[in-house]
Amino acid sequence: MSATACVSTMHVGAILAMLATQPRMKERTLADIAVVNVPTNLRSPVGLSERLQPQFEAGYNGEELGRLTFTFRSAYFWASFASITTYRQLMTVSVMAPDATATEYAALPRGWSLGYEQRSPLQSSRVGSGELTISEGAYSRGSLSEPSYEFVYRDRVRRLQIVWHAVKKDVDLAIGITQVGRIAASFRITRDPVATFASMRDAPRKAAAARSGKLATVRAMLQREGFAGLEPGKPVLRNGVYLEWSSDPEPHYQLLVPLGRVRAAANGSVTARPRPISAHPGVSSVPIAGTVGWREVDEGDWRFFNDEHAYLPMTGTQALLAAQQTDREFVYFYYIETVRVDDEADDRRLESLRWFLDGVPAVQRRMREGTLVGPGKPEPL
Repeated sequence: MSATACVSTMHVGAILAMLATQPRMKERTLADIAVVNVPTNLRSPVGLSERLQPQFEAGYNGEELGRLTFTFRSAYFWASFASITTYRQLMTVSVMAPDATATEYAALPRGWSLGYEQRSPLQSSRVGSGELTISEGAYSRGSLSEPSYEFVYRDRVRRLQIVWHAVKKDVDLAIGITQVGRIAASFRITRDPVATFASMRDAPRKAAAARSGKLATVRAMLQREGFAGLEPGKPVLRNGVYLEWSSDPEPHYQLLVPLGRVRAAANGSVTARPRPISAHPGVSSVPIAGTVGWREVDEGDWRFFNDEHAYLPMTGTQALLAAQQTDREFVYFYYIETVRVDDEADDRRLESLRWFLDGVPAVQRRMREGTLVGPGKPEPL
């Protein structure tokens, strides 16, 4: 064999040896907008799926308007058991918006919070049409501490960002650099999500318009119901119902009806204190829309409580009730519900008060009959 043939054979052998060390790749779809090849030992995307468009229309990931991010991972089993997931490898592939800024390309995906001890920059280089920066450090979670690399690839030509954490025992530095190049070269946008990015960026305006519309609807409704000119901290009493309004930290209104009182156990027993009784089938034909709360002396001080961990009375209503409810031998009960305007999904609660008021007679009747709270005999206020 000639010397030239020998060298050629050695060159081919070196190439084959290098290729044998490269992890196998598999093409993955990123919703219906792109495809990319990633190592087969990284699990399928976590997060976005075929429901990409509806999720973003609902405001998903609304704080990152310049990217759509997909995540792949390989985790330690025992180190992740009953705790925060601990990653051998974690990779995010971000499809960047056509007009994504340099700042958006420079930033890591929101939620990328892997911590490294003694982190230090390792190298930067040009890879394909993008820039690759690599840092190293000890990735620490609980008792685990693994020397690791963090690869960050930014490619404005391909509209691509890759962030890849890999422990050193899994990924050699030279192989990792080669892998980033292969991943980037395989990335292809199949349906440009221009409409998705536009919807994401328009979401704050739509949300603000929806909030304004709900607020206008509620204010008009309260005026029709006889609760005009409401001021925060100043409840209005109408037909036995207190209504209090607040704009802090968000618009909401609260309805409260005082129900009566029940004498507390003479021996001060905690277990025998009067409390709301769960409704039984047939007790009332009218659904109860609110919850039952109470006010009593607890450890020497008057305190408000609510069944089912619902909202307590607002400050203005609390003050009015406190001025009227002074006998420390009694537990005082009320019927209450709070409506947060921005988050309310039931339009009936924004357009009328009937959803609450229609159930008040049934609640009051149950209070008189002794089927709402107990033990003890209810007394009118």
